[in-house]
Amino acid sequence: MKVVYLHGMGSSGQSATARRLDRSLPGGYEVVAPDIPVQPELAITALKRLAETLSPDDIIVGTSMGGMYAQLFKGWRRLLINPSFHTSAHLKEKTGQRLPFHTPRRDGATDFEVTPKLVKKYETMEAKQFDPKFGIFNGRKDSPDLVTAFFGTRDSVVNCKDEYLQHFSRYHDFDGEHRVDPDTIINLVVPEITSKP
Repeated sequence: MKVVYLHGMGSSGQSATARRLDRSLPGGYEVVAPDIPVQPELAITALKRLAETLSPDDIIVGTSMGGMYAQLFKGWRRLLINPSFHTSAHLKEKTGQRLPFHTPRRDGATDFEVTPKLVKKYETMEAKQFDPKFGIFNGRKDSPDLVTAFFGTRDSVVNCKDEYLQHFSRYHDFDGEHRVDPDTIINLVVPEITSKP
């Protein structure tokens, strides 16, 4: 079974969370962790291409911005960790800056520029992210029961819990911050992945 890990903004598929998931899951699970393009339209295209390689029983896990993208995988089980449904708001504060990637990316990029156009692209995508007709589809009927979120009680970066609960009901609070610590991965996320739906 594949577990697709979708990273947050300024990260990559080489993040510590992706590596920890790979080490912590039992045999029979393969972690797939792509580098998500910064431009949202390119990200959606790349993720749709990735989705064509998945079975309906594979699992999508996303942190922060990756949680936003993970919830777009309609019909799959999705685990959203401190999801950021409004990445544009954080980017807007950094308009005109070049932001670093904190982990190596396969294309060798080390940073990216935050432009007003980039912010607008995210705002446009975010406005339709909960539309049932928008997303990445596997042909199976989607259900709110396929989505579970984890919210750090000390997350001072993102707080989308109230918005999440307007669309979904399954969630866990955990004693943690925005960055996911090893204990949360090992004691909460891995058991959720390996549990039967």
